[in-house]
Amino acid sequence: MRPTPIVCLMLFLLFMHLMVPALAASDSDEDDDDDEVTFKDFTLDIGDRIDLGDYQMELIDVQSVADGLAVMRVSKSGGALDEQRAFLVDSANNFDGGAESDGVTVTVTDILDETSVKVRVEYRESLGTARKRASERPAAFPDKPQILVEKSFDKNQIRVGDEVKVTITVKNTGTGQALGIAVQDLPPLPEFSYVVGYPPKIKETLDPGQSDSAVYVMNAVKEGSIRVPAVQVSYTDKKKNSLSNNSDAFNIQINPKSRAELAIDLEGPASIPLEGEAYVNVSLKNMGSAPATRIVVEGEIKPAEGLAATNLDRSIFEIPPGGEENYSLRLAGSSPGDYAIRIQAGYDGGDGSLKEEASLKVAVLEREYKYQYLLLTIPIAIVALWMYRRYREYKY
Repeated sequence: MRPTPIVCLMLFLLFMHLMVPALAASDSDEDDDDDEVTFKDFTLDIGDRIDLGDYQMELIDVQSVADGLAVMRVSKSGGALDEQRAFLVDSANNFDGGAESDGVTVTVTDILDETSVKVRVEYRESLGTARKRASERPAAFPDKPQILVEKSFDKNQIRVGDEVKVTITVKNTGTGQALGIAVQDLPPLPEFSYVVGYPPKIKETLDPGQSDSAVYVMNAVKEGSIRVPAVQVSYTDKKKNSLSNNSDAFNIQINPKSRAELAIDLEGPASIPLEGEAYVNVSLKNMGSAPATRIVVEGEIKPAEGLAATNLDRSIFEIPPGGEENYSLRLAGSSPGDYAIRIQAGYDGGDGSLKEEASLKVAVLEREYKYQYLLLTIPIAIVALWMYRRYREYKY
């Protein structure tokens, strides 16, 4: 039996009821395929923002370079969204359900320094094209501390036994406060013994323009050429970012210990007449680099009899480096002969007891009699008389 028109109409309406949702779903799937999720990378300085449709994504601050934290504000026109968050590097942040749900996904991929970051924005293409807009605010310099550190000795010339003062100076030349300042002056140098003030202590906090210093004292105990290592200073800014700096290393030379060196010089006649007098000049000069102290001068004459001298023995408290002490000996000869005058000086030369000596030879002459010269006139007179007699003989 053929269906009636009414039945056909009812079957047609039922078919359309079933097909319309299926076609709508098919069209929706095709639209979704055309509206794919895309992304774009940006480098932002503080105050810069990214505009995408109704969205604005602005970099507010770099909270910590070390911890990888930046602060961004994401908002929409009309006030439907206005949120400020701390973004952790490589951690995605979804807004309005994220890119998969017609919202946006914002990720800080890298923190370049204290004022700039790299940002990735993910979104559906139907939202438009993401564009960077530079900050309209004047560029603000970040509060960044900068610590300079210097190490210096109070002497350029150092000898074993010398005391040396070492000064560590730090100064904040930056624009921000330096916190948690710690100085590492390591390792201790084996060529020195550390007397007082080591290790150096510096203020833990310095405002911009402030400085501080510490002094410690060492004793040089070993000679040689030394490389003084750099001093390291570590600190943080107010965002707890770790910073550091070093001083310059330098070389020093430790010379042998200072010591005195006396030189004795005797100047006088080579001979004196019997029962006569003469003077010998004695000079003691310090040729060394340290004072000669507690000087005891002793003299002797050999043989002991026949030549007398005054001022052979004496004491001198100190002769400084380059200094000189002079005095005279008075000699009196009572017996002919050859004599040796020896002067010996014992002293403290700064490196223990030392001795120095010098000697001078003096002859005491025998006595001369006047008749000895008269004897020479006898042969002269005989010759003269003989010549006179010969002259008279020839004359006649």
